[in-house]
Amino acid sequence: MMSWTAILGIVLLLWVTYDLFSGKSWLHREFHRSEEPVAYWITLLLWLVVALSCFYWEI
Repeated sequence: MMSWTAILGIVLLLWVTYDLFSGKSWLHREFHRSEEPVAYWITLLLWLVVALSCFYWEI
């Protein structure tokens, strides 16, 4: 059985994929790729790092 952190990582990776195609990402507010590209990409990379860290952090 998969750990809950791996499941969370998969869900977050799906969220990052959705954000990549939708052109908007959330942190404390919504960032649009067309309006704030630097903030959008930084936010997207942050979520990607969090998602990938879920596969290395086991409880």
